Amino acid sequence: MIKLLARVPDEIKRHAEREYPQECCGLLIGRIEDEGRTRLILETYPAANAWEDAGTLEHRRQIAPGDVGLTTHRMLIAPDDYRRAELSAVKRGLGVAGDYHSHPDHPAVPSRFDLEHSPWPTMSYIIVSVQKGQASELRSWELEADHSRFTEEEIVLVQE
Repeated sequence: MIKLLARVPDEIKRHAEREYPQECCGLLIGRIEDEGRTRLILETYPAANAWEDAGTLEHRRQIAPGDVGLTTHRMLIAPDDYRRAELSAVKRGLGVAGDYHSHPDHPAVPSRFDLEHSPWPTMSYIIVSVQKGQASELRSWELEADHSRFTEEEIVLVQE
């Protein structure tokens, strides 16, 4: 289960709309609780989509065969952005509990690329669909421990 402060979904949707038609991406800051079964998300950490900066087009094709390298289809949070978010969170007794990204003109369902490049089963992965510039469905996913698939997780909104 993922618990989001009530303002968090709107923050993610606004970020996704601003970046459309590119994929947006960011980190979910909060706490992992209940022996790893619940993530409480207190804030977002929007990041620049670094996919275009991930190396040469040939290198990106090795990572994701058939990819043309466009940020409309892929996202990457740069290691420096992740480190800054993590350091900021730790100073406040929090941590990175997941990430989010948008799917421009596609459903909020994990892609094969998402499955192959999501490293931690202990985190939540939020995807927001953006249809013609308007954010629509927002769903959250957990990665199975064996990395075989995602399972949708319940989203609970909590007040501050």
